[in-house]
Amino acid sequence: KASELSTKVRQGAVIRARGIRLVPLNARDKEVSRVKNASRLRVDFTLSANELASPGNKALYVRITSPDGYVLTTEEMPTFEFEGERLSYSAMREVEYDNTKDLGVGIFYTSTGFTAGTYKIQIYCEGRLIGQTDVAMR
Repeated sequence: KASELSTKVRQGAVIRARGIRLVPLNARDKEVSRVKNASRLRVDFTLSANELASPGNKALYVRITSPDGYVLTTEEMPTFEFEGERLSYSAMREVEYDNTKDLGVGIFYTSTGFTAGTYKIQIYCEGRLIGQTDVAMR
C-alpha cells in the first residue's frame, strides 16, 4: 500500500506543459505569417500549477522536429538524458517554478532556412516528457 501510494504521489507530482504554440519571428522579433521568413522560433507554453510538484529551479528542454524529421539543434549538438539515452535538443531554459500558480514560458531557437510543414514540439523537464504537440506552419 505504501509503495503504491508513493508511486501515485510521484506520478501526480509531474509538472505539465499546456497551450504549446510555435511562433515564427523575423530578425526584429516581430511575428511573421510564413515560417520561411523567420530568423528564429519561439515556443510558448504554460507550466501548470501543481502543489504536489516541488517548487524551485527547473531546466526545461525543447525539441523541435522539422517537417523532414530532423531535430533542429545548434552546431554544438547539446544533449540531455531521457529514459537512459542522450537526446539532442533545440533550446533549453531554466525557470523558477512556483507550484502554486501557472507559469507562462517562452523559449527561443535561432536559425535560418525553416520550411513550411508540420513541426513536432516536445518539452522535457526532470527527465520526463511534460508536453508535446504538432504545429502546421505555412
